[in-house]
Amino acid sequence: MLTKGFDIGFKDADTTKGIVTGYFAMFGNKDLDGDIIERGAFSKTIQERGPNGKQLIKYLLDHDKYKVVAKLQVLQEDEKGLYYEGKIGSHAAGQDFMKMVESELINQHSFGFKTIKEQYDQQAKANRIKEVFLYEGSAIQFLGANPETNQIGLKSFDDYFAKLEKFIRTTDCTDETIQQLELKLHSLTALLKPDNTTSKDQEAEKIKKLFKTFGNHGH
Repeated sequence: MLTKGFDIGFKDADTTKGIVTGYFAMFGNKDLDGDIIERGAFSKTIQERGPNGKQLIKYLLDHDKYKVVAKLQVLQEDEKGLYYEGKIGSHAAGQDFMKMVESELINQHSFGFKTIKEQYDQQAKANRIKEVFLYEGSAIQFLGANPETNQIGLKSFDDYFAKLEKFIRTTDCTDETIQQLELKLHSLTALLKPDNTTSKDQEAEKIKKLFKTFGNHGH
């Protein structure tokens, strides 16, 4: 299974009703893999496997098949991308997910797939993905997606670090979720340990290490 991540947060998150909406994918943009997803690429797989089909496309946290956190009620293509509406589960994983959404620990999306049809576009120097088989859509914690690393500074990670630290200190999530987040915090603390590196090249190298540590979701 391949994955693609997008630096797009929730379109709306009503934690009172337990409803989240957003986009798992965007159309027409060339990503870091040199791919462009075309509108229509998800049509067949949604019809066959989506909410109005066999209901086999899951809503996961961080591509973890053991963490189905919501049920997809709407999954459709629009002019922008792959739009969804999901109902957060009442089980422990779902409720922990909702608390993480409220604390802004989750603000990106991704999807797991395999390519069915593609065509190389010589003019765009890109691979146009025309049809995919969709396994799942995921909500992703900050360090899990695939953004352009040269546009992200270490301050972005510091902000996430602060939110994560506060969440662990104040949350009433399950022990399992807290333990997993504490491990992430410990690793993040080690990687962000202050040193004398100040050049842009050295900062970029540190950022790459962060993504390598936290962003491995199937690429």
